[in-house]
Amino acid sequence: MAEFSKTLKALALLFCEKERPVGIVLEEETVLAQALAAARYCGGYGPFDALLPAAPVAAMQPEMHDPWESSSSYPRFLIPDDLYPTSDFVEIDTPLTQSEWAIVRPLFILYVERENAVYLEASRSLGVDVYGRSASEIAQDIVQKEMDVQRLMFCMPIVTV
Repeated sequence: MAEFSKTLKALALLFCEKERPVGIVLEEETVLAQALAAARYCGGYGPFDALLPAAPVAAMQPEMHDPWESSSSYPRFLIPDDLYPTSDFVEIDTPLTQSEWAIVRPLFILYVERENAVYLEASRSLGVDVYGRSASEIAQDIVQKEMDVQRLMFCMPIVTV
């Protein structure tokens, strides 16, 4: 799967260099920070393929633990430690699939637009003519997009009893 993916850094830099080379007053590091913030927000609501275990969770031998080890008043039954897939934090070199980038990208664009607006609004006192939307207008769109991302990224494994 990784051979069909690009890293978060490569996708963010591609955005700066090819998609929006004009109109962004941000430095590369700031754009990469916004990409990382957007991907980590999305990662909070669903795992990225690159961060999932290689073997399916159902095929792995679960390590069991007793949730009430110290209490004898509750019924005892074992719970697998790896019932749900765990993922680590998204880093700038985490590969994303095309479908994952399709979810992260709109939020990333809004984060970049907001940061760009903040820079431009801060330079207003220096006589720079501000263009585009204000940071408060973009913040409203970010709130809506973050709610959409929660729904799009959420994935729950099916567990039958």
